Amino acid sequence: MKRNSVKRIALCAAFFVHAAAFTAGDSGSDPVIDFITGSVADKTAVLRELVVTPDTPADVRRLPQAALEFVRTYVPVTGNGRGMTELAAAAVPFYGTVTVQSDADLLWQIFQLSDDDTLRSSILRLFSASAGANRSLFVPYIPNLHTLLAEYVASEKYSSAVCLDIVGMLGSVADAQSFDPLFRLITADYDSALTAQAVSAIQHIIPESRTAIVKTLRSDSVSAGEKLQLFTLLQKNSENSDFFKAEIAENVLAVTIINGEDISSVTPDIAALQLAAMREIARTGWPKASATVAAYFAAAGKELQAGLIRESDFIEIIVCLEKMATTQAVSVLTEYLGSLNKEVAAGGVCREPVVLAVITALGTLGDKTSFDNLLYVTYLPYTDTVIAAARNALADLKW
Repeated sequence: MKRNSVKRIALCAAFFVHAAAFTAGDSGSDPVIDFITGSVADKTAVLRELVVTPDTPADVRRLPQAALEFVRTYVPVTGNGRGMTELAAAAVPFYGTVTVQSDADLLWQIFQLSDDDTLRSSILRLFSASAGANRSLFVPYIPNLHTLLAEYVASEKYSSAVCLDIVGMLGSVADAQSFDPLFRLITADYDSALTAQAVSAIQHIIPESRTAIVKTLRSDSVSAGEKLQLFTLLQKNSENSDFFKAEIAENVLAVTIINGEDISSVTPDIAALQLAAMREIARTGWPKASATVAAYFAAAGKELQAGLIRESDFIEIIVCLEKMATTQAVSVLTEYLGSLNKEVAAGGVCREPVVLAVITALGTLGDKTSFDNLLYVTYLPYTDTVIAAARNALADLKW
């Protein structure tokens, strides 16, 4: 046994610089010796035949790591030829999960040295599979992945496996710094497969990206259509709390409200974005957004007249204010009913469904400050249906 140990140590020293990493002993010595003394092709063959179990000796289990260290050491000298890619590819599958930084760094160095898409993809997928409980290990590589992703896009390699796997890994690591590049992919719509992968990836990042999201929604350089696209993604994300969604919706609504009479800058996309935000606020019943919804109501009245929103949309806003049940809601609805009364008194004709929605909301809110305008309805030439609704609302006021 002693003679065998001496012989093995001599072989290690003579044939391979990493031999000191292996322990002496006869258990598992054949694959270790074959690996150390063999050519690159022999090393690859050893790994392809290797089966690792819980009982496998430690020195044998270290062979995949030794293979990658060999590749890392000599590819800068030999290039990726001479079977180096095959050797690395045979070693990577032995890493079931990456849990320590040294392993991650070794694999990342192999990724950077390689020019083989299959090998690169296998490393990216290993990283993605390992990121769940070990995201911090892979965060240092994200800026380089952003650069590489931009290179693939610039070369129009949209559907290449590496390009798709980079996006997948960014989603798995779920770091906020990846929000912007992924959102640019989605809005540019380069390729259906790449867009779908980016949409899937960004969903994991959204919960960590509040600052970036608000900045994007407030940016003048981002179109209303793109903002609507982002807002739709936010709504669909099951990981986002109602608090998060409502807060973002309030931000969206606040930055899209056009004050004053001139609404020429309101596009159909902006109107659609406003409605989407309002509906999210209505769904969550976010009370802090009351003042914002009240301000939107005034702008929405002008949008209704301009044909940017439908009558049914405008009624939804009235119902939203009713649900919020705040003093701002009572104030704007009462004021609006007063303006409708003036129109009718002057011989104008109002939209009956809208008038009914306002009256019903005021009755439900029951605030006595709406008494005068509700009472005035009963003296004006409204339809019998509207007058009856006003009387019912008056009966519901709380004194």
